[in-house]
Amino acid sequence: MKMIKQMACAALAAAVAVGITGCGSSGDYSKPKVAEGTVLALASRSGTDTSLAPVLKKYKMDGGWTSEDNLKQMPAEMKDVVKELELDKTDCKWMVLTVGDVSAAVQGKDAPDVAIAFATTLSLDKAVAACEKKLKDDKDAGKPEFKKETVAGVSAYSINSKEFKVGEKTVVPFVASLDGQLIIITSSKAVLEKQIALYRDGKGASADFGTFALGANDAIRVKAVKVGENVKKSIPDQEMLKGLTSFLPDGDKLVLGLGSLDLALSASADGKDVKLDLAVETASDAEATKLVELAKGSLTPLTMMVKDAKDDGMKLAAGVLRSVKVEGKGKVASLSAACPADDLIKFVSEQKKNLK
Repeated sequence: MKMIKQMACAALAAAVAVGITGCGSSGDYSKPKVAEGTVLALASRSGTDTSLAPVLKKYKMDGGWTSEDNLKQMPAEMKDVVKELELDKTDCKWMVLTVGDVSAAVQGKDAPDVAIAFATTLSLDKAVAACEKKLKDDKDAGKPEFKKETVAGVSAYSINSKEFKVGEKTVVPFVASLDGQLIIITSSKAVLEKQIALYRDGKGASADFGTFALGANDAIRVKAVKVGENVKKSIPDQEMLKGLTSFLPDGDKLVLGLGSLDLALSASADGKDVKLDLAVETASDAEATKLVELAKGSLTPLTMMVKDAKDDGMKLAAGVLRSVKVEGKGKVASLSAACPADDLIKFVSEQKKNLK
């Protein structure tokens, strides 16, 4: 728990930008980008920047960190941070998380290449100062320390702690701001150099993620590539996958043959529905058919379980399950589902009130 607390405080220097509601530039910060070597990317934007804006406003779910409703619930020290960093005047257009080869991390040998980029006007220097202020009275010898450095011609901070480890290797995260418009947190100096080249110089983009982008009404977009290949690299002992065959013939072979996975959580153009779309690339048409049959077989009992639901949450789940469509087209198995946006946002709003 101590390490988690310290990591959270260190990440405050940039991670607060996730909840923000929302200078000249030499780079392109208009959209998320993905560097070479990435195997997983997740991009998101606030729902208020999609067709869901009216229904979010209706249920007071459009305020982020700085809405009047949320400010009332914040501890005094968090209100001070909002005021100090001027979060109510700060914009955050989108966020993207990218992860490189995870095989060494799964085996506990080394951290993967990780980068989080926020298109935000948050002042990094102010955020670091706020974090250092929070850490000032922490007597723990392993607390994170910020050190100002220059990386690829950009002013940056390294975040140092002897407790940031994967196996026996100490990890030194870096954080930098590009032109006051993009804050980037990375798992190492080398990853930060790649991110700077990507956004500032337009170099080193991944061909595997060439079409990866947030659609007009996408709130979240996730893509993974070479899934089976990475599973094989991460788990050399293939016997561990044999358990899959207990509910799906040759299930281990199906997993090892997976290519890309693409998921989008979005709103319909008219803002009436929240949609989920998932596409999985398999090794062959036959494998796609197997995956479709497995999904359909799993949906039937789930739908029966919530058929007579009385609870609002379970009623929503029942409606979503009834909307599910699963199909195969060539080597790709796809699933789509939808939920009325008004019902979903109302339910989430009520659950939020119950947590007060």
